[in-house]
Amino acid sequence: MPPAPPHASIPKVSELPLVIETPRLRLRPFTERDVDELWPYVSDPALPRYMSWAAHTDRAETVAFVRDRTQAIANGTDVTWAIEHEGRVAGSVSLDSIRWSIRALRVDRAELGYWIAPPLWGQGLMTEAAHAVTRWGFDTLGLHKIMVGCLEVNTGSRRVIEKVGFRFLCRMEEDMWRDGQWHAHLRYELTITEWSDVARTMRFSKPHPT
Repeated sequence: MPPAPPHASIPKVSELPLVIETPRLRLRPFTERDVDELWPYVSDPALPRYMSWAAHTDRAETVAFVRDRTQAIANGTDVTWAIEHEGRVAGSVSLDSIRWSIRALRVDRAELGYWIAPPLWGQGLMTEAAHAVTRWGFDTLGLHKIMVGCLEVNTGSRRVIEKVGFRFLCRMEEDMWRDGQWHAHLRYELTITEWSDVARTMRFSKPHPT
């Protein structure tokens, strides 16, 4: 069966249900009350060493980040969720660069991004959050494709991507400069057609937007 055509209407992101519950996590938009819980992680220079952002050196940067993410939801360009574990914020997961068209072309796609606090690494929590947001992107937002990438050296991120079921596209040589060297960049994608097969094989319970 051929893939379904694009939806006739484009949703307004801010009017969609934005809180997602999973077996161990609660995902919801950031507020400025989260700054104190975010600060110990976002100010740690080691955390973002394989990511696109640098560690925050002033709490004002964290406040600005939260305000920017709130505005992006209002603009419909990105959705960023705080990852709550046992009642505390310990990470972030997002659908960025949401785009529905390029001139006469419909594309209906976004880019997945994420990080989680080092004390929670190795427990499958990041995979759980990424899976929930991928499902939300397809089932609630109505995307046709979600894309994601990571530096080749970021083996933890690569495991998350592959566990969620993204299809490997390519290895981009010397694609990004960070910390004094060029890094290879791995690119992946997943279409809604592929997602229907992936979702049936995942071990997580279906997350429920609320």
